[in-house]
Amino acid sequence: MPLCGGLAVCPAEVGDKSCPQCSHMAAVPVLRDVCDPITLERFEIHACRECGLARSVPQPPRIDSYYGPRYYGRRHWITNWYCLWRRIRVVNLTFGGIREHVVLEVGCGDGAFLEEARRRGWKVAGTEIDITRPAIPGIRITSSLADVEGRFDCITCWHVLEHLPDPLAALREMRSRLTADGALILSVPDAGGVQARIFRRFWFHRDVPRHLFHFDLRSLRRMLENAGFRVVQVWHHELEYDLFGWIQSALNAMLKTPNVLYDALTGQPRRTGRGPVLFSFAFAVAMFPAAFALTVLTTLMRRGGTLIVSSRPAEMPEA
Repeated sequence: MPLCGGLAVCPAEVGDKSCPQCSHMAAVPVLRDVCDPITLERFEIHACRECGLARSVPQPPRIDSYYGPRYYGRRHWITNWYCLWRRIRVVNLTFGGIREHVVLEVGCGDGAFLEEARRRGWKVAGTEIDITRPAIPGIRITSSLADVEGRFDCITCWHVLEHLPDPLAALREMRSRLTADGALILSVPDAGGVQARIFRRFWFHRDVPRHLFHFDLRSLRRMLENAGFRVVQVWHHELEYDLFGWIQSALNAMLKTPNVLYDALTGQPRRTGRGPVLFSFAFAVAMFPAAFALTVLTTLMRRGGTLIVSSRPAEMPEA
């Protein structure tokens, strides 16, 4: 079936960089012809032979050009409420109950999590590279972690790590900003999950090239340990991400235009006729029970569509 409008494949750079995690030079292509759903360019995904960390190839020298209005869609109020509730709950579970947290959110987006955390009495700050985002009154948001002052009980990093050009360095910087008994909570798509393995290049959460890196639990755990953390707890799904991933990924495998349903739900300009849009909605309704059952099953298997990992600073060896 046709993909991405038949555009030419971007040239892949095999072994162009050493692995940022283990410095191994040998990487093997594991996926070819992966479509960027926004620009319709194509990329490859290469995995390190040594540690398994995967990256998008080629990695654009100006990744900011791949972000824009179509990338920043609005979230439906029900999924927005549930997402905020879950993230607050994860923070509370990590700290063993409700307390006055001092929280830094790396990549805070529209600031919804920070506003909810502040409403609960927490002290909050954030970073966000998208300088076009409107300011949030009373909340300090900087464009870089280097500009953040002080230390924090908790740093959250919701679906940000995979976007960073040097995730290991970023994790080490986050560790330096935590209190001794603090915690880092992050989430990433699970490239080792059942959903990713079934849909491969059609997987909705692949999102090349904005996702510069692709983590499974093994590679994520190793990177956290290399950055000076110890993993405390792992959750294997985010309900709305996993549910929608099953549906949109299946549609991506069937339709010529990627992410038709996502565009419609987030208010993006239509890139196709009404037929694929109507088909996408009808398919979503029909597939919802199966998608829910698959989400439950893969969560129990610990092979869901997303990973949430809570980690603490590890004790550093004496010099």
